[in-house]
Amino acid sequence: MKLIVAVDSRWGIGKNGDLLKSIPDDMLYYRATTRGKVVVMGYTTLLSLPNSKPAPGRLNLVLADIPGLRVSGAVVCSTMEQLHRLIGCFAPDDVFDIGGGSMYRQLLPYCCAAHITKMRFDGDADTYIPDLDALPEWSVESESELKEHEGTPYSFVVYKNAAPMALPEAAHKSTDMSEYFRKREPIAVDLFDDEAYKSELLALLNAYYHPLADGFGAEDVDRFFSEGSDRSFEQYLRDRRLIAAPEDFEALANTFSPDKAEAKHRICVTKEALDDFASSLTLSAALLADRFKA
Repeated sequence: MKLIVAVDSRWGIGKNGDLLKSIPDDMLYYRATTRGKVVVMGYTTLLSLPNSKPAPGRLNLVLADIPGLRVSGAVVCSTMEQLHRLIGCFAPDDVFDIGGGSMYRQLLPYCCAAHITKMRFDGDADTYIPDLDALPEWSVESESELKEHEGTPYSFVVYKNAAPMALPEAAHKSTDMSEYFRKREPIAVDLFDDEAYKSELLALLNAYYHPLADGFGAEDVDRFFSEGSDRSFEQYLRDRRLIAAPEDFEALANTFSPDKAEAKHRICVTKEALDDFASSLTLSAALLADRFKA
């Protein structure tokens, strides 16, 4: 995995639970670097995000030793061991540790790279990460030109770890999991006059527009490790209708009627119309198609 953080001249990262300084260019760098990735964080960091909700466009893994905790749109791990195993389900370049201080310190030995925004000022921090310049296994791979914001010089530095510790490797890796958490375009699907099919279609639409809507708790993670060894984490979630991709709708239609002989209607259900669609499932396919035109 990798980590990303902004530090001051003494490798401080925060004070009183807040950032030392907000630099717009740093925010853009963070978003661009982590977009489409898996982000790992502690519970306090989750609460510090806008509206205390998971970061959009990313798969959020949260470490929290809170029994029964579920976070809509995120995966919760209750122990570091459980988190290690789950991180091993993804390619190292796809995972970013985003804090806070305890998470940075505990996961640093497993990081192969660190994206550091180095700010040249003393922020009187109360939270620090290890000084990578003082660790022999870490070295600078690249550094941007020196920039400045409101009198504070800063640069973007990428460090490499020559000897990262290994995490447990899953037999089946998941790729581009964040795809399921990006803004979804309206989708056109086939409709059959079959109640079981309609029910399955509704489950898929909910998974498509509201991935992990009820959250995925630590007990669910344990269940995945005990039941899902023959599948990637992505496939496990898709099989359970917790996330969905466009091809899942085609697969459902093919399972019901491989030759599409019974498909009479094609409809389009938007995220905004999902509740209306759910309450209208008792209608015939013809009436549904009239209401939800493709």
